[in-house]
Amino acid sequence: MSSLQYDVSLDNLPGFRVDAVCGDNALEVIVDARDVRRLRSSLVEMGRIASQSMNAILIVDEPQISHDRLLDEWLGIQALFQPQILERLTIYIRREGEWNEAWGRPLTDKEADTAEEVAEHQRQRSPRASRRPTEASFDILRVMLIHWIRKSGPLTSKELAVETDFSYPTIARALEKLEQHLIRHSDRRVELQSFPKDAWMKLVAQVETVRGSQGYTDRSGRPRKPETLLDRLKEDSLRNLCHNAVAVGGTFGARHYLPGIDLVGNPRLDLVVNAHSGRKTRSVVIDNIIRKLDPALKPAERGEPCQVVVHTLYRSKSFFTEAKDGTLYADEVECLLDLHESRLEQQALEFLEKLTPRKKP
Repeated sequence: MSSLQYDVSLDNLPGFRVDAVCGDNALEVIVDARDVRRLRSSLVEMGRIASQSMNAILIVDEPQISHDRLLDEWLGIQALFQPQILERLTIYIRREGEWNEAWGRPLTDKEADTAEEVAEHQRQRSPRASRRPTEASFDILRVMLIHWIRKSGPLTSKELAVETDFSYPTIARALEKLEQHLIRHSDRRVELQSFPKDAWMKLVAQVETVRGSQGYTDRSGRPRKPETLLDRLKEDSLRNLCHNAVAVGGTFGARHYLPGIDLVGNPRLDLVVNAHSGRKTRSVVIDNIIRKLDPALKPAERGEPCQVVVHTLYRSKSFFTEAKDGTLYADEVECLLDLHESRLEQQALEFLEKLTPRKKP
């Protein structure tokens, strides 16, 4: 079975690099494509690769270009290539996190699975914060819940736009879905009056995808305890590297907000990365922080037990809180989601009940 490799230089095409190679397949990803020129250029490059007897797969992930315009570009590029090149060329389109359409050489089920894996990998490593439109309501829900838990009071749409990076129409649509749980004030400010259970359960069901969660595991047989990894995270060298970019969540974060919570041990170390910290934070975590925490940590396969799990925040305001020792902790909602991901459902319920604002008698 051919292994999947990322960021590969092609020996037979000096100067060419692709996002991934798996066997005879070269894969390139365009995230949130808005520029037709970039699309056209990538198609030409993939045609060059196909001319070298490789299958070239161009993945267009969440394009901001219409279907008709994409199809026009695909049909137009065919006039430039010989039939033997087109036989090895595929454009694979993903919308709303799922396969939408493919043109050119049909992909096998295995190749389609590989394309999905590469697309998700590249989306999470994209230096620009990128979210799918369908995830807007989840991000807005989380921010509304933070203000509800912290009793921050009502918000204007402008404040929500600043904190979430979403437009007024997007915010309005998200608030409509929460209508029965909202208080709308005469000055148009809004706030939650109750916990939106149905919306929350939908978020929990998709939480790993929404937060771009990536687990790391130690297969050496002697993994370090999460407590030891947290101590290393607090060391000066790592603290400086993580400055304002990485916060602790999970059971450690839950205890920070609720010291008396009924938790026995720590199943893993959850880290929340702020993608708006002004640096390529996702790459920093993968390439530096994880390696310095423990060189034995490697990306985990689905279902594999993890010692560290990294999640990504895409909004402008992180809502991190700083402890007396300088440790940054993720907000209460992120910690609650971590408890759900860790299958600590009873503890998640206790955490939520203790944080739920009490109504005035």
